[in-house]
Amino acid sequence: MKKALTSFLEQRDYFSERPMSICPVCLRVIPGVVRESEAGLLMEKTCPDHGVFKTTICTDLQRYKALCAADRKVTRPLARGSPSEHGCPDDCGLCPAHDQHTCLAILEITSRCDLGCPVCLAGSSVQGGDLQPAQVEHALKRLMEYEGGLTPIQISGGEPTLHPQLIEIVRLIRSLGGRGIELNSNGLALSGEPHLAQRLGEAGIASVYLQMDSLDPKVSKFIRGRDLVEAKVRAIENCLQAGLEVILSVTVVPGVNDQEIWDVVRFAMERRLTGVNFQAMTLTGRYPQEVGQGEDHFTSGHFLREIQRQSNGALREGDLTPIPCPDPRCGLISYALIHEGELLPLNRLLERSSLVDCLADLKDWPQTLRHLRPQPCGPCCGTREDRNLELLSDAMLGSDFFSIGFHAMMDPYCLDLDRVKRCCVHELTPEGKLIPFCLYNTKYRHTQP
Repeated sequence: MKKALTSFLEQRDYFSERPMSICPVCLRVIPGVVRESEAGLLMEKTCPDHGVFKTTICTDLQRYKALCAADRKVTRPLARGSPSEHGCPDDCGLCPAHDQHTCLAILEITSRCDLGCPVCLAGSSVQGGDLQPAQVEHALKRLMEYEGGLTPIQISGGEPTLHPQLIEIVRLIRSLGGRGIELNSNGLALSGEPHLAQRLGEAGIASVYLQMDSLDPKVSKFIRGRDLVEAKVRAIENCLQAGLEVILSVTVVPGVNDQEIWDVVRFAMERRLTGVNFQAMTLTGRYPQEVGQGEDHFTSGHFLREIQRQSNGALREGDLTPIPCPDPRCGLISYALIHEGELLPLNRLLERSSLVDCLADLKDWPQTLRHLRPQPCGPCCGTREDRNLELLSDAMLGSDFFSIGFHAMMDPYCLDLDRVKRCCVHELTPEGKLIPFCLYNTKYRHTQP
């Protein structure tokens, strides 16, 4: 079996049988090896000082091969933030070795949080500091140099609603040309302050990326330390009343809430939210020591299998497409319409190549769907895709846009430097550096001033 695996890896020029990773303890760069096992496809690596580490990177070789075979659309940054001196991952900023520009910049305006969740990739607490508006402006202007303008911005933390100048910062981003600004929040302030969502919308916030991991109070207590289900529902209602889009952010903890994937999707559909994004729990910051270790790591393969099983085929594996900008192993997305209460995934109506091209070229996915609306028939009409586009155009009338995504987050145990070099979701630091988000959490978060 190893021979077949080696043959597959060698045929892809950006994979090797020995992917470069890091030691989870000392963070030195070490080689790994990809092997099949009863638990799935594993990455194994050995640090001379700290021993052997194993983690699951996919459920099986076939799914892994399918992910790896997906097309990518590469757009390089206009400028670089740091030179290549020591090699990846020690030159982040972005360095010349990085091959993808910034599709989403995450700007953490505070390190303070009012929850102290048992599961927190940042390890945030009530203690910490806030960025000043001048620091935010400096970072944003550096981003504009790299990209020729502002990319989509996610305001994050800690918990950004704790920042006393949040409204001022939103207006600042807007004044510099920011559009589609997203707020990443636990929802406590949005739940308890009914008019906050309205004020944020007036300042320039377009959507809220709302942390909501479960509909079960017991699961909420395990992941977030308390029952927050009712508070999340109130936050959703306040945001919708203010005209803000809401995307649920679900951290998947193996053996805890991985059987609720479709329940959360249905919950979001019924409330006419914009979408749900699931992400794997990472072994950074705070996390329960008894879950998510080694061979229990939740991967893209697990998500594909579970979404099809739990939905009884309402959403199939083939309905999810690897996101075309980063490494294809990094994320999955399904764009769909909610038509007469049911999902209509676009992958069932459009050729994959057409959808991938649009997803790579248009950052805002409602724009993507409008872009796909068919034009008046010409002499070339009559193909299967023409007829499907007509069906899509009819279905768009009176339907809601919806997305389901999965982010296969990396941590020190499964970090692959090939994936790091292709990341398009970047932490924007106060100094104006851009650092791939998974690498930031793993190596750089607690070294920042």
